[in-house]
Amino acid sequence: MSKSLEIREMIFAFMPKVVSSLDCVSELDQASYSVLEGFLQGNKSLKSRDSIVIIQGVIDYMYENINIGNWKNVRLFLRQTITIATYLKLIALLDNYSELTDTAIKDLLETIDFGIMFGSLIHNEPQLLQKCASILNPFILQNDIFIENGNLNSKESISCTVIPEGVINIDLIKCPSMERFYTDYIMQEKPVILEECMTHWPALSKWTDSNYFIKLAGLRTISIEIGKEYTDSEWTQKLITMKEFIETYIYQNKGATGYLAQYPLFAQIPELHEDIIEPEYCSFAETDDGVNIMAWYGPKGTVSPLHHDPTKNLLAQVVGEKRIYLFSPKDSENLYPYDSELLDNTARVDPRSPDLNKYPKYQDAKAYYCVLKPGQMLFIPPKWWHFVESLSISFSVSFWWT
Repeated sequence: MSKSLEIREMIFAFMPKVVSSLDCVSELDQASYSVLEGFLQGNKSLKSRDSIVIIQGVIDYMYENINIGNWKNVRLFLRQTITIATYLKLIALLDNYSELTDTAIKDLLETIDFGIMFGSLIHNEPQLLQKCASILNPFILQNDIFIENGNLNSKESISCTVIPEGVINIDLIKCPSMERFYTDYIMQEKPVILEECMTHWPALSKWTDSNYFIKLAGLRTISIEIGKEYTDSEWTQKLITMKEFIETYIYQNKGATGYLAQYPLFAQIPELHEDIIEPEYCSFAETDDGVNIMAWYGPKGTVSPLHHDPTKNLLAQVVGEKRIYLFSPKDSENLYPYDSELLDNTARVDPRSPDLNKYPKYQDAKAYYCVLKPGQMLFIPPKWWHFVESLSISFSVSFWWT
């Protein structure tokens, strides 16, 4: 059996569940719905090149629709349509390949990642596209996927041995009991550094070598930020493979800064999720919304400007170190938040070198400070302002919950 036929059979095995999920896009326009229904029911053949063009037309039309207006107001069925159409496109591509070349594998993974980024979960097979990617993984050739001296911990860092004058040290405790964490920190809305709570994470050893990411996810497409920080006028975003990101931005000190920031990497690539463990402390939730897990991976010098988030946050440091300033919500007026609606959770002040002539009230603010090291987690209460700078190549994981 050829490789393409073997992969097709494994991916096609999801077809019954995809067919049974068609009802989740019942609000779709009649023309687009008929296209999906025809291919899913077998009334239209996926074996012609025309099928790829037709399915891509549906994907493009949905993509146009979801980019109209505010992202949070996008109708769910539009994104679910992208997921189903992406699945059909995978089968059509496999049916039309004469042989499964490296280029074909890359095209399939690029198709999957677009579907994951812009699609949404369907009812009866929530991890549909992630499972399709896992099927492809064993067929990826690893011959040229390697970076010499990929040990991230061996790279130079920004010296930060002197504690800034006037800052308040953050409590540091070793793996507190659930009761103590809840009573002393969640209830008090007080930041704290937790030690020895991540010793069982495989990530602490695996992620120190960038080749691990390249071998596992080098061909996967991710969305990165380009620019010093998101408040800059030249800040933008870019789609790039993980391998290109590591080669171009992690190891290069010249040119624009590239940062994989606030990115749902673990939902896209479940194999990486297996390297981390959700802290039990996240169980102290007021809703059933679950925990949002985000990746932060970048070179030395990446910055998240002073800002606040509406949720509880455990920031787990896996590789490298980060310098962090924290401020209570009571200090909001002293931090000079932006007036615009898009940046109203972001402050103008840079706590590393505040301009007191421009921002005189800042001298009344009380700054909490720490350097977060590998194996430590920082609890950031809701609405607490925080400024974060990577002192070296860094990989952090944030757990947000309400």
